[in-house]
Amino acid sequence: MTINIIPADQALNVSAIITYIYADPGLGKSSLGFTADKAVSFDFDRGAHRTGELRRGAVIPVQQWADVAGLTTQDLAPYNTVVIDTVGAMLECIKTHLLLHPNNRQKDGALKLKAQGLANQTFKQYVNTLISMGKDVVFIAHASEDQNNDQIIYRPDLGGKNRNELYRIADMMGYMTTVTTGEGKNARVINFKPSPTHHAKNSGALGGETGEVWVPDLKTEPMFLAQLISAAKAHINTLTPAQLASAKALEDLENWKQSCDEALYASDLNQLTESLDKSHMYYQNMRQAMLLKAKELNCTFDKHKETWMSSPEFNGISDAQRDDLLAFIDERGLDTKTVCEHLGIDSLMQIDVSKIQEVKQEIDQIAKAGVNS
Repeated sequence: MTINIIPADQALNVSAIITYIYADPGLGKSSLGFTADKAVSFDFDRGAHRTGELRRGAVIPVQQWADVAGLTTQDLAPYNTVVIDTVGAMLECIKTHLLLHPNNRQKDGALKLKAQGLANQTFKQYVNTLISMGKDVVFIAHASEDQNNDQIIYRPDLGGKNRNELYRIADMMGYMTTVTTGEGKNARVINFKPSPTHHAKNSGALGGETGEVWVPDLKTEPMFLAQLISAAKAHINTLTPAQLASAKALEDLENWKQSCDEALYASDLNQLTESLDKSHMYYQNMRQAMLLKAKELNCTFDKHKETWMSSPEFNGISDAQRDDLLAFIDERGLDTKTVCEHLGIDSLMQIDVSKIQEVKQEIDQIAKAGVNS
């Protein structure tokens, strides 16, 4: 059998890519997904009905993981693009599926650490299967608004480890928001160029120098996302494997530095450590960036526990303050797990007493985002 070997100095034809779009509430994320080429939406978030007349593709309402896990190549043959709406809900669906097995549950009903790793592995394997079928994959996610000192940062509403992993496997990642034009009108724009205010990735060189792509009226541009993905592929396919690997590695490094800058707690450093790939081209640069941030946060690494620890000066909240926070969370229709994942901590007791008002402000923002989404 003849093996097709592509030399390092020749372009490597890419037939399927991963596009990742996260957006503020009410901007038409799901509607955007239906403008991809021959799209089928895996409706994990159960919101496809809100797209109305803009729903131009097939929908699979997902009640449980088995609804999509058993789909075959023949089932997906009519479609060129699989839209995951939303990717956060998909990850939760996989975890819920694993919780059905007693061996994956802790005594308190939470997923064991090993099972959490299995959930991430299941997710990646499934996405790789879709890519191997030749399907473009579009991740849709909600945006979260985080505060880092005086800077507001917009990024996908996912836990730190998942957020970093999804960034790594995506070819393109854009933040969709609204801006006011010179004529005083509101317009939607997708930012594919990373900045201090948002996370992004642009292997497809979309939007020119600024990385900004303006979103048209989808009623008159029903193939908008299909055209974007096609343009990104065309650019990627001009690059040699070495050029593409180098460009992606550099983007990984810049995102890593940004994530390090935004770290606030020892738990953030632990999530970064879990995401650190020793085989990465810029492993040492990434490690040094993380160590510098750990020094800034006055955190130390416990070699026996293999975890970052907060400084001795850390002054955690009291039991009474924790109970007050629990009531505060409950009053806003949220649960503790959601809040902890948003803050990047494992327990409310990891909150410094000096930051309790900031935490309450963030909880309010999560609640408002949930109401508006």
